[in-house]
Amino acid sequence: MNAGARLMVVCWTSVSLAGCAFAVSKTSNPERDETTVSVGARTGGGGPAARPALDRSRVPPVGEPKALELPGIQDYTLGNGLRVVLVERSALPLVSLELQFRGGGAAHPARQGGLASLVADMVDEGTATRSALDIADAVDLLGASLASTAGYDASQLRLSVLRSRFPEALAILADVVMNPSFPGGELERVRRERLARVVQRSDVPAALAEDAFAEVLYGADHPYGASLLGTKESLEALTRDDVAAFHRARYAPGQATLVVAGDVKRADLDSLLTDAFAGWTGSGVDPAPLPDAPLREGRAIYVVDKPGAAQSEVRVGHVAVARDTDAYYPLTVLNTVLGGSFTSRLNAKLREEKGYTYGAGSFFDMRRAPGPFEAMAAVATPVTDSAVVDFVREIEGMSAEAVPVDELVRARNYLALRLPQRFESLDDVVRRLAELVTYDVSLDFWSGYVAGVEAVDQAAVMEAARRMLDTGRTAVVIAGDRSAIEEPLKALGLGPVVVLGGRPVSQE
Repeated sequence: MNAGARLMVVCWTSVSLAGCAFAVSKTSNPERDETTVSVGARTGGGGPAARPALDRSRVPPVGEPKALELPGIQDYTLGNGLRVVLVERSALPLVSLELQFRGGGAAHPARQGGLASLVADMVDEGTATRSALDIADAVDLLGASLASTAGYDASQLRLSVLRSRFPEALAILADVVMNPSFPGGELERVRRERLARVVQRSDVPAALAEDAFAEVLYGADHPYGASLLGTKESLEALTRDDVAAFHRARYAPGQATLVVAGDVKRADLDSLLTDAFAGWTGSGVDPAPLPDAPLREGRAIYVVDKPGAAQSEVRVGHVAVARDTDAYYPLTVLNTVLGGSFTSRLNAKLREEKGYTYGAGSFFDMRRAPGPFEAMAAVATPVTDSAVVDFVREIEGMSAEAVPVDELVRARNYLALRLPQRFESLDDVVRRLAELVTYDVSLDFWSGYVAGVEAVDQAAVMEAARRMLDTGRTAVVIAGDRSAIEEPLKALGLGPVVVLGGRPVSQE
């Protein structure tokens, strides 16, 4: 057919094209070359049989979850104290890694809020031999990605690059780790950017709720109660000496673990590491144990005023457990039922049934020290009080009666069958193993994950709920229009309503 031809397809059955017959004919229109193709069910012999009709009234059966089989994990320590965790995977010519250091935002005083993430921002802003632009240009030229971040319990640099460019990329990573110069001009630029982000967050209800929730639970003097970004006061007070001191204490091989996955053999990797990190020594300073979070007595509602807000950002929870809890699997299944999936109870109640929100959920943020249990949603302002009641009821319902067997099975399958998705890429493999390093969990954890999830029964979920979901000491934090929500919240009788002005408080 020429460029002006038209192809017409007519199919009058719902079978696949493999079971259709084609009839092609040209029209006799002298002005257009028009072709008509008729497609019909093939009823004669010689072709593949038509597929049987699907019974769409029945849900397809769920396959049996299978244990995850990771390639061999090599775990060893170099002479300078650097721990290396290596997974050799040669399917693609790529290498991905994370260089992790013990201690993030929780490794400095709360009054220095933002220091760990400021250091992470600054390490690639100039070295003894490269400017910030030199580093960025060199990484781009290699087609690599280099990023640095800090959480509460660890600081990280992540690198992903083609295997052929890995030596050059590793040399850049080593340079920014070993030789950052923290130039004054770059430090002031980064500080201004972070101060601008602090101002932006002060106008975002979700950010207001998150920051207030952390400080209400942990108090202003606990590292987990301080913002990782920092505050205006803390950022303005930080000096170059603070940045350099934190780097010396934390960014040492004795505090570091390098997690690598990709197309590289151990012998080659060790040779490259020896060259790139030559002269890098030191044990650093071990992070101090974190203080206990303040003990809450009773339930209270805290309001952060956001005049005119069309929605209320709701956070409900309390200090819960550390990552090393013996109830990890029961709590993971419990939370999947409560708020950890789209079909969870919180989302079904607040979104599907009530129409209060686009989505509601919950999670246990398990850290090296006990982290928070947090349930959350953004709800329409007029239904803020009703949403709070539903949050409390659904959370209390987890320990009031056993989770039905079919709901429990769905939650276990959701977790077990999604596990391979969490290991799709080399970056995924590195992140999953790095999580284990951060919390001192055995590196074979993921191999036993499916069995651990599948072993959770109704009694285990009930016990976990009764131990960890104590709504009698819950903090409810809401960022919203005080004039519209304060009185309805008081009328609930769930606890005193405290309006937060300036800095939140952990107890009232």
